[in-house]
Amino acid sequence: MHSLLIVAALSTTFTVYPGFTNPQQPVEAKRDLGPVYEFTIKCPLSTGIMAYSKVEKLFCTSDWTCYRELQAAIDHLCKQDRAE
Repeated sequence: MHSLLIVAALSTTFTVYPGFTNPQQPVEAKRDLGPVYEFTIKCPLSTGIMAYSKVEKLFCTSDWTCYRELQAAIDHLCKQDRAE
């Protein structure tokens, strides 16, 4: 029973809010979900979510378009925002 509680406690996510300390930062939040980081991105008209695979080293937007660079993924995600 105790080992189950320890595993549950260690498997929680970790969230960082860089947008809180720097409003100009496009990354509002970053969650560590084990093999994947989840990013909340601030676009001009709304907010979007994308993931970074630590294994494949790719940033992927919600439409499954993937990039090697963070800024390219942000540009694509926010371009979708303007198109809607």
